[in-house]
Amino acid sequence: MRTSPLKLASLILLASTALQAHAESPPIKPGLWEMTTVSREVNGKTMPDMSAQMAENMKKLPPEMRARMEEQMKARGVQMTPGAGGQMAVRMCITKDMLDRNQWQKTEGNCKNTEMSHSGATWSWKFSCTQPPSDGEGSTTFTSSDAYNSDIHINTQHNGQAQTMHMKHQAKWLGSDCGGLQPIKPMEPPAKP
Repeated sequence: MRTSPLKLASLILLASTALQAHAESPPIKPGLWEMTTVSREVNGKTMPDMSAQMAENMKKLPPEMRARMEEQMKARGVQMTPGAGGQMAVRMCITKDMLDRNQWQKTEGNCKNTEMSHSGATWSWKFSCTQPPSDGEGSTTFTSSDAYNSDIHINTQHNGQAQTMHMKHQAKWLGSDCGGLQPIKPMEPPAKP
């Protein structure tokens, strides 16, 4: 299964979309955050880490196409960057206002919570989305104000076939300065033919 960098960023960010409706602010710092996929399974099969291949494919794009893709992602508040061990990581800017309103992770999907709970530093939720049609559940554990881990299960359709995804992510705070990266913005729905 091939996934474009923009689609991958959307899936990664979908992981925490449901946290928006929680009454409390997440116990993390505002600033520049980097999220790395730890593991990913599709239909029960472990998917190889494609981030190194994705990074190589980005390098092979014609310079103007690569610049355009990077600008589109950056305009939405997402930056793909090399991470630890040759993996690709997603960087995003989270403001204090986003944390205060608990709207610190936005993405496409027209998602809504169906259940929400938390116990200590772990927040759990169930969600459903209309664009793309999907549902699932997940949890985020805030290990400190500088780091959190997420574990997400998503049920969706791919080319008309049911598909289940299980992803684990780690996020770390890089600093208070976002370095010109704008706060994350919702993705626009694809244009209809």
